[in-house]
Amino acid sequence: MADTLTQTLSRHFGHQTFRPLQREIIESVLNGDPTLAILPTGGGKSLTYQLPALLLDGVTLVISPLISLIQDQTQELKRKGLAVGHFDSTLNSELRSQQLSLLRKGEFKLFYTSPESLANPALSTVLRQIDIALVAIDEAHCISDWGHSYRPSYLYLPKIVRSFKPHSVLALTATATHKTASEIRKLFKIKTAQQFSSSHLRPNLRFKITPCSANKKDQPLLATLSNKENLPAIVYAMRQEQCEAIAHLLNTHGYKARSYHAGLNTTARSQIQNAFLRDEIEVVVATIAFGMGVDKPNIRSVIHYHLPKSPEGWMQESGRAGRDGLPSLCQLLACGDDLIPLENFIQAKVIRERPLTKLIGSLFEHGMTSKISPYHTRVQLDLHVSSLDIILARLEVSGYLKFIGTSWRYIWAWPVAGSRLDLSSFSKIIRNALEHIFNLGERYDTESTESDFSVTPNKLWKTLDELKEDGTIVYKPSGWFWHYKINKKSRDVAAIKHELLDHLQKQIATEMAKLGEVQRIATTRACIPNKLAQWFGENVSTPCGTCSSCRKEARPRKLPRSTVPPVSDAQLEAIHKLLDSPKNRIRTNQQLTRFLCGIPSPYLRHYWLTKNSNFGLLSKHHYTDIHNYAKAILNAAD
Repeated sequence: MADTLTQTLSRHFGHQTFRPLQREIIESVLNGDPTLAILPTGGGKSLTYQLPALLLDGVTLVISPLISLIQDQTQELKRKGLAVGHFDSTLNSELRSQQLSLLRKGEFKLFYTSPESLANPALSTVLRQIDIALVAIDEAHCISDWGHSYRPSYLYLPKIVRSFKPHSVLALTATATHKTASEIRKLFKIKTAQQFSSSHLRPNLRFKITPCSANKKDQPLLATLSNKENLPAIVYAMRQEQCEAIAHLLNTHGYKARSYHAGLNTTARSQIQNAFLRDEIEVVVATIAFGMGVDKPNIRSVIHYHLPKSPEGWMQESGRAGRDGLPSLCQLLACGDDLIPLENFIQAKVIRERPLTKLIGSLFEHGMTSKISPYHTRVQLDLHVSSLDIILARLEVSGYLKFIGTSWRYIWAWPVAGSRLDLSSFSKIIRNALEHIFNLGERYDTESTESDFSVTPNKLWKTLDELKEDGTIVYKPSGWFWHYKINKKSRDVAAIKHELLDHLQKQIATEMAKLGEVQRIATTRACIPNKLAQWFGENVSTPCGTCSSCRKEARPRKLPRSTVPPVSDAQLEAIHKLLDSPKNRIRTNQQLTRFLCGIPSPYLRHYWLTKNSNFGLLSKHHYTDIHNYAKAILNAAD
């Protein structure tokens, strides 16, 4: 086997030797053993499933949450002449059908998709029909409650993967604590002996901590970037507007810098990423959305302008520097003022009993099936996207619900110009509904069809599909409904509610503990990378010799921190003016607290309150203090 592995490595990937643990992981996979690989960023995780894919009979299914990684790897593998396909949200219906047809015919050795796409019935049906040699699950820490980027869509993976009956499973991550690794092994039935863990330490990375007050961060940032050896660079910031401001600062000082964040459209983000890969941009100033799946080995520095949210995030983001093995800098501009917004973001995720009771009641009060509009549910109950997803995923994993599909809520339809639209064959009530929709000139809520025209939504959609197939109309649907089958009736809503509240509260406590650990490491006198590695359970004692602690750089015991200013009379007046306005939309204590702390939520975004000049008016204050203040002046429920 050894010669075969080396020959395959050289022939298809252009390397003569394996990186640490790659061979052991590949051999475990080829033996059919469920395997967990914990390799650092840049440690060559992708090779551990790409190479076996060429040697195994059947297709290797790669599940990744990173659309950019899916696109980059499929393109790169195609350039190498390998048979690779993918199925994700970037494909239109025609391309999806083409990919599924080729997959069914056995035309691919590797097939990439996302956890969310596995909910697509057409894809899951094909995957259950074909021979799957290996399922590789990238970013496997996302499955764990204790992981630093927990994703509800990963909760379904163990059950879904088992239904595909693969010959082997490979879970991969760059950052997993002992607790996270143990949970991954348990969920995918991986023996401890088949866990391969490389050290999180990379000797070419120098960790530097620069304590500074909030208004003096720009000087050390500019000083670091003035050394050309620290370019190209990624600067991580907390908010979108901060990314914009920092990028503007760097441009005024002559750097080729661009900001990257979720507020940019897909095309703009792709252009920035590609320009950075081509070295046309020296510095990308980004939220943590940037960097995952970006294969740029020569990043010379990663600078955290604000404190990271967790040791895992700190390590993973820093690991994007120096993937070519050359000396690189990982710098943290450490300021205690960053703790308030980070703590506030965590505390703002707290779900109150009232909205949770409403959600559970709405799910279980409609007999054996139920449907919800995710957008309207998030807005009406002011639940963060991830909070609703976690609740629904927990209910499904616990056996209360089963997701059975989606449907559209809104329709905007019109006849094709020049076509001869003949509605005479339809009943009068259908004709009335169609004529109303065609003449409306805006979207129509199909939930109103029964009260407006005595037509069920299903009947209306079936008719619209027929007309569309005939080529006589065009329509644009919008607004998802998620449909669920009720597997077991909940007689005790209170019990489910308290179980969910307890679970969500533990997540909040975990996030707060991780942020506390970041603060402790940022002020440690011990070797910084060793302290980070110890968080992941590594027993290391030899100092790195290059970090701020090892170099004995002078640092205060506590991070620089401003005094929280009192709420001024002008701020109080602005708040009361907002609440007294006839256009005021703020109804609950939590909405007012999030608004004043500058924390976006579905409700605040829906009513454009995040654009109000007073949004974030008290962002320098603690969330709990503002929540108590909100209760005092609003006297409303959460």
